[in-house]
Amino acid sequence: MGIFELDENHTIVTECFMNSNIYYIDNFYKNPDEIIDFLEHHDAPLHRPGQHPHYKSLNGIHFFDMRHEIIVDEIENVSSYLSSICGQSAINQKNLLMTNKSKFLPCRFNDYKNKYWHPHIDHGYTAIIYLNVDDEECGTNLYTNVIIDDKNSFGEHVTPWRSNYNWSVIKHLKPKFNRCVIFDGLKFYHGMNICNDKYFGDQYRLNQVLFFE
Repeated sequence: MGIFELDENHTIVTECFMNSNIYYIDNFYKNPDEIIDFLEHHDAPLHRPGQHPHYKSLNGIHFFDMRHEIIVDEIENVSSYLSSICGQSAINQKNLLMTNKSKFLPCRFNDYKNKYWHPHIDHGYTAIIYLNVDDEECGTNLYTNVIIDDKNSFGEHVTPWRSNYNWSVIKHLKPKFNRCVIFDGLKFYHGMNICNDKYFGDQYRLNQVLFFE
């Protein structure tokens, strides 16, 4: 077996939250340290989605939003397994390994004390596998929009920080190492919980992501 083999002793806990199931799978991978080593030896370029026609991306200036996108045949088994749990089909190529690798520069722009990072929705269920050994705080927030937030909302790489007057955290998904969390990313606005300066130095916040619909 390869490095993306699932741990046969993993456990699944299902929580019903606001009439939607959230799945927590602890001890997800058998060899998570080997996965981290694998990712460290592969480049994660800056994420370059569709650019706003009038505003320059700030990715690589105030923060670093980097993504691995690597074809790994073993990921097809991971994707199929998670699909069987959430009951939805994978959006992306089933053997595509995707990550989020992020860090921030210490500047006024990154005002995590008064703002939340990019509340957004996806196409359906979203799976996140947390890969930081020493972090149990900077996981994923689920939000509700309490005041319409349409001022200068030009996307994740132009105006990613949104005022905490507009959004309220309704649940925090804890980033336990080697835990996979599956939640309805279409039902719940969500975004990474940057609540301290842990990732304002040399360390990156790292997780694997899979998307379903």
